[in-house]
Amino acid sequence: MFEPKFTYTNKIVNYIAKIASAKEVISNAKIIPLYDTKLKQDAFIRSSHYSTSIEGNPLNLDEVKTLIKNNQEPTTKAEQEVLNYFNVLNQLNKYSDKIITKNTILSVHRDLTKDLLKNPEYEGKFRDTLVYIGNPHTKEVNHVPPAAYKVPHLVEELLDWLNNSTDEMYPVIIAGILHYELVRIHPFVDGNGRTSRLMATLILSTHKFNISDYFTLDEYYNQDRQAYVDALKSADKNHDLTNWLEYFCQGVLYSIDKVKSEVLNLDQITSKYDNTIELTPNEISVLKLLEDKTHIKNKDIQEMLDISPQASYKIIRKLKNKELIKSVGKGRNTEYININHQP
Repeated sequence: MFEPKFTYTNKIVNYIAKIASAKEVISNAKIIPLYDTKLKQDAFIRSSHYSTSIEGNPLNLDEVKTLIKNNQEPTTKAEQEVLNYFNVLNQLNKYSDKIITKNTILSVHRDLTKDLLKNPEYEGKFRDTLVYIGNPHTKEVNHVPPAAYKVPHLVEELLDWLNNSTDEMYPVIIAGILHYELVRIHPFVDGNGRTSRLMATLILSTHKFNISDYFTLDEYYNQDRQAYVDALKSADKNHDLTNWLEYFCQGVLYSIDKVKSEVLNLDQITSKYDNTIELTPNEISVLKLLEDKTHIKNKDIQEMLDISPQASYKIIRKLKNKELIKSVGKGRNTEYININHQP
């Protein structure tokens, strides 16, 4: 029977308290539906980049944004890997309702590794061979996962604990334990890291940690990959997950604090206009820019939103029609200010 070994240290308790507080702030903020969609889309794009980057995917964040936003067909393995990750995230609800099963994990792995493995038969199938975790360049072995014949039983034990012994646990702790244990078992020939990170995300979703769509843990891991690897390795010798869970909770707090700051800025802007004026995410971004700079030009909007001059002028025209901004100056010297700004 699987029974995770860890201690609720002061660090873990403090992280959980701060996470719960930040979650409350975000949940109570007024976020218009259009920006809710944008926050989720941006988080999914960043997760798709950072989680695959951890595994060595060469695409940078801008390339991933272009690939996904333009709905491009993949032409390389790297593009396929990113799109697979994004598609699973974008349809996360289809993988489980309340109970996580073996088929849940297999389905996530199958869709993550679609058209990527040398042997397609291993897509969504437990490994039947021994694997090693280490540095392929130095040949250093960091971890030898359990023998292949043990994998199905170990996964079943993990799922039995997950579905029957976690009622009193905070969702972040459950997600961290599942993440580590799946990495330890290493149930697949490839794609274990991506599967483990996505399953942790799925756990947060099924436990109604409903702001998980707004933030990405993968960015935190990717900032210092060695720290991520070391935190996972810290539990390998004596199977004590305490250090790993401290790291995991710190990552959740880091990510959720970034979201909180953005949401509070949005809430501050949108609350000024009550519900009488409908604003798009781009219009809100322009108003936020005006909060910082007081005077802006068309090129400032172009650079911030990465759009054409024509698209920028369209946003300006709509904000002027809504009587939220006005223009001062003429020609190339034209600037835009808040309608209530006193020069």
